[in-house]
Order: sequence, then C-alpha cells, then structure tokens
Amino acid sequence: METDGTEVVQAQPGKPVNPGEPPRPTQQPVEQPVEQVPGVERAREAKQALRRRVRRSRAARTGEQKRADEVSLTRRVLTHEAVRRASTIAVYASLPDEPGTGELRAALHREGVRVLLPVVVEGEGPPTLDWALDTGPLATTGVLELPEPTGERLGPDAVTQADVLLIPALAVDTSGVRMGRGRGYYDVALARFRDLRPNATVIALVHDDELLDASTTPVPAEPHDRRVDAVITPRRSLSSRA
Repeated sequence: METDGTEVVQAQPGKPVNPGEPPRPTQQPVEQPVEQVPGVERAREAKQALRRRVRRSRAARTGEQKRADEVSLTRRVLTHEAVRRASTIAVYASLPDEPGTGELRAALHREGVRVLLPVVVEGEGPPTLDWALDTGPLATTGVLELPEPTGERLGPDAVTQADVLLIPALAVDTSGVRMGRGRGYYDVALARFRDLRPNATVIALVHDDELLDASTTPVPAEPHDRRVDAVITPRRSLSSRA
C-alpha cells in the first residue's frame, strides 16, 4: 500500500476508482506472452509512431521537471508494497530522457537493499543482459553508450535473484502491455525472469503521460511482448496483481 496518502490501485477492468480518474488496469495472466494482434507489421508500424511521439515529448521536458519527477518517483517506488518487502531489486541506470533512478538507487542502498544493474552483452545471438552489483560508480560503455556498473558480472541468470524487477519503458498501457526501445533486451530478460521467478514482481517506470488507457489508446503488442505487474509514474501507481 502507498504510505503517502495514495493507494496502489488494484486492477478493475475499465472502471476508474472515482469519477474523473483514469481507468484501472485490467488483470491478465502476467506469466503468459501477450496475444498476437492482427497484423504484426501493422503493430510494428504503430509502435514506431508511438516511439517517435514519446521521444518528442521527452525531448521537451525541462531539467526542473526531470528533477522534480525523480524525487516524486523515488518516493512512490519506495512505498510500493513489493519494494518494501524486497531484499534484492534489479533496476536500471537511467538515461537522460528516462525517469531518473539515481535518487532511487541511493535510497535503496540506504535501506540495505541489494541492487542489481543490467549490462548489455554485445555480439551475435539473441539480445542479452548480464547483471552486476550496483556499487555506485557507472561507466558509459559499449556501442550503445549506456551507463553501466563497473563491478563483477554475475551472468544473465542473476536477474532471478531479484524479488522485484524495475524496468524502463517508453510507454505502458493500463492492461500492463509495455513498449521499450525496440532492441529486445528486456523482452528476453523478462522471459527468463518469468520462467525462473514466476511470483516475483515486474514494475515498469514511466513518465505520467506515458501511461496510456488500454481501452482507448492501447500499446501495440507483438507475440514476444510481456505484460508487467505494475506501473509507477511520479504521480500514479497501478497494479494488475493483487
């Protein structure tokens, strides 16, 4: 439950909590892949259009907005029940346009939580994320030039040590369908995580305007896409798992 005066909203298909509030997420079997939408190519095109729109919106955000939202997001994540119970949490080191996680990582360390960060594995083969302990320092590495931890690599299966997986997204709808940047790294990691830790919690972190109403503006889905259990923004917390 939220402790800042706002409850974590439990999913009730298509109905808002109070008049004027956005609809709550519909419950879905989170461990199963999303059903294929008619026309995979059409879904891919729709995703590209949505990605362009989100990137334009993110580019317009000011530094002041980013700082304020990072503080609000950190507070909201820390009061989520699954996070409060967790001893190990996997999170991401945020890019400049993503919901910031620097404050969150520091707060988790202060609470004594073991924090894992992803490391992109380059080369041929399927997109793969390795994992390492978050010891503080980050280095911009690899062809993608992502901020990554400098500590010992623990292997792709290390993500299954996490009780909660906090992941980035460009958009998520109220049924839990997530859209990333299109490279597939988190799709593969989520499949691994679901297989080995089916009862652990996956939470997507997005900006407020990137949480979309599934009844009117659903995120386009492809067969490989996986739903998340919850979505947290600086001002909202939605959950599809009781």
